[in-house]
Amino acid sequence: MEQSARINYSMPTQDQISSTANAKVLVVDDNVDLLKLISIRLKPMRFELKTATSAEEAISLMSLWSPDLVVTDLQMPGMSGIELFQTLQAKNPLIPVIILTAHGTIPDAVEATQSGVASYLTKPFDSDVLLKQIQLALISSGFTKNDSTTALLHQESWRKQIVSKSPLMDALLDQISQLADSKSLIILEGEPGTCKDDIARAMHAKSNRSDKPLVHLSCTSLPPELLEVELFGRVGDGTTEKPERLGLLRQADGGTFLFSDFNEASKPFLQRAMEALDRGMACPVDSETFYNFDIRMLTTTSIVGRYGHGQTSEKLWNLGSKMGLVILTVPSLKERPEDIPHITAHVLSQIEGKNIQFSNKAMQAMLAADWPGNVRQLINLVKQCVHLSKTKIVSDALVLSRLSNRAAQIQPLTNAHRDFERDYLTEVLKITNGNVTKAANMAKRNRTEFHRLLNKHKIEAKSFRQ
Repeated sequence: MEQSARINYSMPTQDQISSTANAKVLVVDDNVDLLKLISIRLKPMRFELKTATSAEEAISLMSLWSPDLVVTDLQMPGMSGIELFQTLQAKNPLIPVIILTAHGTIPDAVEATQSGVASYLTKPFDSDVLLKQIQLALISSGFTKNDSTTALLHQESWRKQIVSKSPLMDALLDQISQLADSKSLIILEGEPGTCKDDIARAMHAKSNRSDKPLVHLSCTSLPPELLEVELFGRVGDGTTEKPERLGLLRQADGGTFLFSDFNEASKPFLQRAMEALDRGMACPVDSETFYNFDIRMLTTTSIVGRYGHGQTSEKLWNLGSKMGLVILTVPSLKERPEDIPHITAHVLSQIEGKNIQFSNKAMQAMLAADWPGNVRQLINLVKQCVHLSKTKIVSDALVLSRLSNRAAQIQPLTNAHRDFERDYLTEVLKITNGNVTKAANMAKRNRTEFHRLLNKHKIEAKSFRQ
């Protein structure tokens, strides 16, 4: 009889149990005593557990019952554990398989791992280690517990664009729901790429202003001298050089104004914006005639690392806004790795004409990554892998190659916006053969503003003339 698992173990926590409760786990081993021991160990985890004493029995069982994970011995009479794994791979390559092996067959187990087996354990193994490997493999495969209450929450229309099963995100979205109708100024802060703007839009959709406009201004989208014109508006003189602009505050009247990357704006600009928000009235930049508006303002700011609630939002604190101010921190992807399989699946579902999945080993590599670009980086990586993969199953080698390349390419948001703006101006000038008037019209900017943008990037329009 082969050596079996060690029977000493600690009781699992409630968090451990709830994260993978109801998962269908199949254990295959010709050692009946070991099957009983593993069953006893896994019982507190509330798995739907079945056992088989041979690979052939397991295959027969799976014709009527589909497991979420398989634990199998490597060497068994008849079909081996490797042959069982290969049979499973042919039918469903995404089912994680954990191999149990004696010391003498470790090379075979290592080779199996390189072929896509989730992991292997040598006998005698610690049952706590087995449990951790099962949970990691289930999370990597995208398993979600069957919780009708949680499912119902995630079906609510206002939060349907937020792909998450994370308790951290659930807590944040609960706060968003509670504050949706509040008149307080909300600051969403977090690392770049955590989709703060999407969360702000979800808050608008949940609010009693959802049937009114949501107007967005990013402080990195325009040169500083044009931000005030965009926000407050301009009477103008009726010419094409200085046309009238309504201003985003008036466009957002009755609805929500999303003011992103406010930490990139100057203090005088923020001071005027907050004063207007407090009074509910403002005037165009070239007029002293005030207009009234009623808006709910949401703001976002990017931070690098976690410095504590509100520390990066000191600018707004010091401006003395009369309204209440609430700061919410959006967790990084590294803090909610359980969301990685779900976001990946969502991105894959949005790509037409491609029937591609990520292997369990590839998903484990993604779970172990640092994700400096957070959700935005994950989305880009998934799309890259889909287009670069030569097979229907994305390998861990491809994921690791894109992770190493992509991490080096992440740049500050300000730099990324600068590069985009320069490339945009260049493309417009190419299309119009260097005609500034046509280019300005295409960009929906007046000629003077367009010239300022060209000067900002040191672009000569005449060099594009043919």
